[in-house]
Amino acid sequence: MNQYAVSTPITRILPDHLKRKLEKHPLGRNLFITAIGVYPEHVAKEISEPQGVPVYTLIYAAQGKGWLETGRKKSKVHPSQYLVIPRHTRFRCYPDPQAPWRIYTVQFSGKLADDIFSYLGKGIKPRSTPPLVGRNAQFDDILHHLDLMNNIENLLYANFRFYSFLGTFRLTVFNYMKKGADNIIEQCIQLMKEKLDQQLTLANLSEHMHLSASYLSALFREKTRYSPIQLFTSLRMQKASQLLKETKLTVKEISLEMGYPDPYTFSRSFKLVMGVSPKKFRDK
Repeated sequence: MNQYAVSTPITRILPDHLKRKLEKHPLGRNLFITAIGVYPEHVAKEISEPQGVPVYTLIYAAQGKGWLETGRKKSKVHPSQYLVIPRHTRFRCYPDPQAPWRIYTVQFSGKLADDIFSYLGKGIKPRSTPPLVGRNAQFDDILHHLDLMNNIENLLYANFRFYSFLGTFRLTVFNYMKKGADNIIEQCIQLMKEKLDQQLTLANLSEHMHLSASYLSALFREKTRYSPIQLFTSLRMQKASQLLKETKLTVKEISLEMGYPDPYTFSRSFKLVMGVSPKKFRDK
């Protein structure tokens, strides 16, 4: 059961003396949370900074709807959308009374904060993200460890966990918990893993999946940013890397094991994916 499935807001604010401690800490200064909160659906919570603050503000609407106002601009915030407010920006974010929201908020700073902002998407606008059960669990874990924030180990752990939490917002690969298009990708990747020793083509894959080659290719690029064959080749080279590292098979034997017609073709593919030749990979 979710330990923070509560009926009242939960917030944590990092005291100034701990901020200064993290700013000097070699493992904490790159990225750290300055304030964090979760607000349940029935709490009509407005988040605002009328004067702006010297940190970034992440707002994630897990459920429900709301509005974002920055100056004269007003944007609708839908379920499973997030936005990041830049430093020193005045804003007001409030729920739609017809569809109360459940929101997660984090204010953060650090030497990498600007880079994180760029990674999550420059420009103040709501962005859609896949709804992930694990994302909320990570948030709860961060809150749990911030309960004892005066312990530096707990504080560092919470901020390490924050990296992983932020990464979920740019997640573009398929979600194992979903059906439809994501399930097609999952099935196709499972098929690839079963046939790493073969020369699969896009035509082979689309025939196995009973889909057109053009649709399968477009679906892969949308969901994974790879073409099907690029991903298949990457999976094969990861398997080949394992064989190079854990067995005494020769490069020629591994190339045959992976279904390549000759060591030259295999080595060329390996270098394209891994950046070095099979021999150099093994020597290292």
